[in-house]
Amino acid sequence: MWRQLTILAVLLALAGSAGCSPQQPQRPSAVVYGTTSQPNTLNPITAPDIVSRSMIEMVFDGLVAADDKMQIRGELATDWDTPPNGTEWTFHLRRGVHWHDGQELTADDVKFTYDTVLDPNTKPTVAKIDYAAIRSVEAVDRYTVRFHLSEPNAALLSRLVLGIAPKHLLQGQDLATTPFNTHPVGSGPFMLESWAPGESVVLKRNPDYFGTPPRIEKLVWKIVPDSNVLALQAASGEVDGAPIFNPGDAAAVRDRSGMVLYETLEGNTQISLQLKNPLFQDIRVRQAMAYGIDVQAIIDKVMRGAAVPATSDILPNSWAYNPDVRTYGYDPSRAKTLLAEAGWRPGPDGVLAKGGRRFELSLMTYAGEKTKEQVMLAVSQYWGDLGMEVKTGVQERNSFVAQRVLKGDFDAVLLQSSVQIDPDISRRFATESIRNGQNFLNYSNPTVDGLLREGLATSDIQKRRQAYLEVQRIMAEDLPQISLFYPKTVYAFKPNLQGVKPSPVNLFWNAEEWAWK
Repeated sequence: MWRQLTILAVLLALAGSAGCSPQQPQRPSAVVYGTTSQPNTLNPITAPDIVSRSMIEMVFDGLVAADDKMQIRGELATDWDTPPNGTEWTFHLRRGVHWHDGQELTADDVKFTYDTVLDPNTKPTVAKIDYAAIRSVEAVDRYTVRFHLSEPNAALLSRLVLGIAPKHLLQGQDLATTPFNTHPVGSGPFMLESWAPGESVVLKRNPDYFGTPPRIEKLVWKIVPDSNVLALQAASGEVDGAPIFNPGDAAAVRDRSGMVLYETLEGNTQISLQLKNPLFQDIRVRQAMAYGIDVQAIIDKVMRGAAVPATSDILPNSWAYNPDVRTYGYDPSRAKTLLAEAGWRPGPDGVLAKGGRRFELSLMTYAGEKTKEQVMLAVSQYWGDLGMEVKTGVQERNSFVAQRVLKGDFDAVLLQSSVQIDPDISRRFATESIRNGQNFLNYSNPTVDGLLREGLATSDIQKRRQAYLEVQRIMAEDLPQISLFYPKTVYAFKPNLQGVKPSPVNLFWNAEEWAWK
C-alpha cells in the first residue's frame, strides 16, 4: 500500500525527462481550476457540504463574509448594531444591489431566506440548529432587517455568511426539486454560465456587481474524479490551479510545472462512528479502536509528514483549542485488553466475537481522493490486527454525503470535518443536532449540551474558551469520533495568477480579486 504513493512521482519524473516544456496556454480571461468534486446543489438554503458552499459564496452574498484570517466583514450589510442584552441585531443593507436577473435585493429577501431555514416544515435546509436562537426576522424597511433572538448567541454573526436567496424566484418552490438548485440566480460577483455534471461548472463575471467586479471573465471548475490524474494535469499545465491531495506529489508538480504552492491547515480528518450501532456503545470498544491505530505511521507514510495529529474539530490555531486533552497513542496491547474487558474474544476463525455476534463493520469514505482511500485501508488493517473484520468501500462524494453520512446510514466513515469560523461545534455534537443539525453520529451527552449552550450565551472570550476547553476534554474521553490528523492541504497555482490567498474555510473567498499578470 505504501508503494502506491510513489507511482505518480515516478510518472511525473518520466514526463519531465521527455524534454517537453510544460504547456502554458494563455488564458487572459479565464481561470481553469481542477478539482475531484462538484457541487451537490447551488441553492444556499439547502447546501449541506463544503464543496457546494465554496461555489455558492461566489454566486451569492451573505449579510457578512469572512476573509482568509476568518475575520468577519460586511457584505450585503454595510453595518449592524446590537443592544447590550445581545438579543436584537439590526442590519443595514447596501442600496442598489441587484440579483443577476436585474431585480433589486431587499430586506424582504433576507427575511424570506431565514424564515425558510427556520420553518420546521421546510426540508431540506442547512443545519437549523445554527439559527435556533433566532425567534423571528423583521424587515423593518426596504433596507433594514432585524433579528430577534430568544437568547444571546455569540456565534450568530459567523452564521450570517449564509447566502441570501431571491424571494421572487423561490417562494412557494419545493426546495428539494426546484430547478433553481442547478440554475441559480444570485447577487454575487459571479453568475452561473453552465453546469455539465461530472465534467465542469463554469462561472462568468457579473459586470454589475455592487463591489469590485471580478478581474477574470470566467472561472471554470474542471471535474477530474481521480486525484492522481488531477495532479498530472496540474503538472502538464492543463489546469491553472488545483488541490494536490497526495502529499508526495506536491514537489513533483512544482518542479515539473513551475507552479506556486500554497499550504493551509484543513479540518480534522476523523472516523465518525455510528453510535446507534451496538458495536460502538461501550466506551471501552471506542477507546480500543483509537489505541489500535498508529496515527503517526499514517502521517509519516501516507501523508508524507504533511499533517498534524488531531484531537478535535477545533483547529490548533483557534483561541478555543485545548492542547491538553486525552490522546491515544498506538498501543495494540492496551486495545486488546480493553476489548477483552468489554467481552470481545477471538472466535475459532480469529475474528472477535461476543454473545454469538462477530465484530464485523464497514468503513467507508468518498471516492476520488486516493490519499483518503489509503488512510482508510491503513485503518482497516490496524483494526484487522485487533481481530475485527472490516469491509472497506468508497462512493461518489455527493451521493456518499447525501445517502450515507447525513442519513446516518453507516457503521464508520472516514471524513474531513469542515472548518468553522466560530469554534461552536453544536452543529455536529449537540443532542438537538440529531434532529436539526448534522449530528449523524447520534452522540448525546447532557454535560456537553450544557457547555455548548454556555459557550454561546456570552460574548466573553475567556468564558467561552473555558466552556470549549471542557467540551473537548469530555469528548476526548467519550470518543464519538476518532480524530486522526489535521492535513496540510496544498494548492498549486500558476505563478502568473495573482491574488490567490487560500483560507481554511473557503479557497475562493476573494476569487473576484484573482487576475493574470
